[in-house]
Amino acid sequence: MDRLTIYHTNDIHSHLTYWPRMAEFLSKAKRHSDKGDVLVFDCGDAADRTHPLAEATDGKAIIELLNEADYDAVTIGNNEGMGNTKEQLNTLYTDASFSVVLSNLFHRDTGEKPHWAKEIIIKKIGKSRKIGIIACTIPLPTSYTALGWKVEDPIETIQAMIEKYQDEVDGFIVLSHLGLKTDRKIASLFNNVLTVLGGHTHHLLPEGEKLNNTMIAGAGKFGTHIGQVTLEWNEEDHCHASAQVIDAATELHSVPYEKERTKEYVERGNTLLENQIITRLSTPLPVRKKGESDFVSLTLNAMMNLSKADGAMINSGLFLNKLPAGTLNQKHMHEALPHPMRLVTVKLTGKQLISLLHSMENQREKLSNLSVKGFGFRGKVFGDLCYENITYGNNNVYIRDARVAEENVYTIVTVDYFLYVSYFPILNHSEEIKMISPEFLRTIVADYMKQTPIV
Repeated sequence: MDRLTIYHTNDIHSHLTYWPRMAEFLSKAKRHSDKGDVLVFDCGDAADRTHPLAEATDGKAIIELLNEADYDAVTIGNNEGMGNTKEQLNTLYTDASFSVVLSNLFHRDTGEKPHWAKEIIIKKIGKSRKIGIIACTIPLPTSYTALGWKVEDPIETIQAMIEKYQDEVDGFIVLSHLGLKTDRKIASLFNNVLTVLGGHTHHLLPEGEKLNNTMIAGAGKFGTHIGQVTLEWNEEDHCHASAQVIDAATELHSVPYEKERTKEYVERGNTLLENQIITRLSTPLPVRKKGESDFVSLTLNAMMNLSKADGAMINSGLFLNKLPAGTLNQKHMHEALPHPMRLVTVKLTGKQLISLLHSMENQREKLSNLSVKGFGFRGKVFGDLCYENITYGNNNVYIRDARVAEENVYTIVTVDYFLYVSYFPILNHSEEIKMISPEFLRTIVADYMKQTPIV
């Protein structure tokens, strides 16, 4: 009888509080198993640049930490795929001791697969059983296309991969950074998928979820749990699947100097960021809970300077810390603007722009104190809407003091976050949406401050 034990993680997001004990547990599980084969996988969003060490090393320090756990393979989430420029992603896994499996991402211009990823890996279980491991990340084409990638539909990709390899393997494991809804769809469509190991929606499934022949699993978020799926084949070749989760805080033993190690990760990252000097400020740039602050005004100016747009808009909730007087470094900027957000320009007709501003102003009070999560937002509340070159009064909209004409076309610059939240659907009806830089907002602001005298 063949037996396979799978340990899996997802959506760690560079939360390293329990990482030392998790890495030790996973590496020992591989070395000391006496109950069949063991495989270890991560399903994406391990490297999140919110952590200073991830930011300072372009995520490579997180890959070094993953090496400690003896993973067999990982896939990418949107934090790896969209949290890095194409150049950064192409070197992220250079020193990885594990395989990167990714079946639905290609170079935009050539259609070729990235050199650092495999569309499938095949593992031998027992004496002769072969299992194919395939993986898909969530398709967010606006961002991926602008970064130089082509991301394909995951369901179509999985179907194509199964058709291509089904005669070579006895079943498939899917590493999914697609969310629970899509994981269920995969389980409902493909009978030869033994298990879907999931991520993206941060779902924690303590006993898994069996759908048709497939065990769906998820280990929550932020490195608080390790998932475990056990597959056992009987003499009639029927596969029995079971799932559980391991609580890192209560079920894993602490390791020597654990707190010191996790503290050192932060300190090392902060030191690297502190050594990256931006400029010198004679006075601080404060932030305010309500209304537009000097820091917000500076950012809007940086957005306008880069984009040459007709107007700019942003939310004050993005600004988490003031910029202090004196020597300003990347640690200050990272703490103030930790969000993995980029700038986009959106072309709108005057009629669309008027409708957008009406909608925004009608939602202003609600959004001001609205608690929001997801889509890269690392703050607490959405905050106030702030504009540059755009004014609204008496139900009229003005660009540079000229009343907006319905038949004209205007270019507005904002953060890509505004495209993903549900509050401003008009933006996604634009005739043209263009990402104007692969760099994050904080880098654009820092570059502007280097070039522009700040009083």
